[in-house]
Amino acid sequence: MRKFLAPLCALAALVIWSDHARAVVVTASSGPFSAGNINSNNDITFDGVATPNTFSGTSIHWGAVPGSLGGIAFSGTAIIAKNAAGTAAGISATPAGDTTNYMSILGGKSETLTFSGTQNKFGLYWGSIDSYNSIAFYLGGSASPFLTLFGNNLNAVPALGFNGDQSGALTNAYVTFTGLNFDKIVLASSSNSFEFDNISYGSVSPVPEPSTWAMMLLGFAGIGFAYRRHRSRLAVTAA
Repeated sequence: MRKFLAPLCALAALVIWSDHARAVVVTASSGPFSAGNINSNNDITFDGVATPNTFSGTSIHWGAVPGSLGGIAFSGTAIIAKNAAGTAAGISATPAGDTTNYMSILGGKSETLTFSGTQNKFGLYWGSIDSYNSIAFYLGGSASPFLTLFGNNLNAVPALGFNGDQSGALTNAYVTFTGLNFDKIVLASSSNSFEFDNISYGSVSPVPEPSTWAMMLLGFAGIGFAYRRHRSRLAVTAA
């Protein structure tokens, strides 16, 4: 996907607590790629996928999702779409500024992304964010997700919206999730559609849990207290 927005600018972050007593941190940035306007992180695109089919009466060209791409195994009912600009008969809207292929999950459909190992970072250029788009995180072969986020769960991030605006900066942003261990993600939408491009994933330094922060703060406080006592004793001795 070609660059079209200002250079990368972190806009906001949201921390959501999961039932694993760990936190997922959601960040939004203005660029279409995880590193800004240049794809220096080698984000996964769908540009090489053929789109030989056309929805009747629309400008949408589409093709099947490959079984694997960029180290991720794909399975489900999503499509790879390409329509130069805007929407087509309410089916699928191109992420703002995208002139290349993107993935589209139509209403009632889903796509499963399975990773070869445990990850704790996932990002995507999310187009026309809708409240009914969802991202579910799984770990260790569990049949149920340990955390599911919908588009409207992101309303606490000032930089994001979820009204499906096809051109606004609030609803077309690079959204990154960090802080939770996962090995499978299911992307779904109950209505047309969930559109995205330029996937990134990997492992980053884990976000400390609340108990860890508390212990660290207590430790720093203890060191400070001991230092002050030591200095007080030295002052008394010198006197």
